[in-house]
Amino acid sequence: MPLGPRLLLAPLLLTALPLAGCGHDGPVRLEITVQDWTGWSEEQPEPVVTTRELVEGDTFTVDLIGEEEVVVTVVQVDGDEVALETSEPLAGEGEGGGTDIDDLSTEFSLDRDGAVVFGTPTFDGGTTVTVAER
Repeated sequence: MPLGPRLLLAPLLLTALPLAGCGHDGPVRLEITVQDWTGWSEEQPEPVVTTRELVEGDTFTVDLIGEEEVVVTVVQVDGDEVALETSEPLAGEGEGGGTDIDDLSTEFSLDRDGAVVFGTPTFDGGTTVTVAER
């Protein structure tokens, strides 16, 4: 059996392999809601909502109470989830709601068409950030 046709297919298969493993699904549209809050007043500041179209490697900044700012990087976008990384450790959402200030992380993820919540690890005032795919 001649090897010619098989040898011609080999370069095509080799160029397709890197594309099969990348898991990149293109840009993702994220709605970022930043809600400052205080435990010292019934009135709370209005949330700031922005929508951005981002791809892997893109960043956005969030101004936090008590901190200058936190940089959030889109680490991965695939068919199942969007992975984010923050420049500072933040508190993720606890199992019963609210934030879990005992379990700080710089890695957060949201299911596609879902949302993730993280914020400052404080009791008396801070910032809560909700990132949702829209």
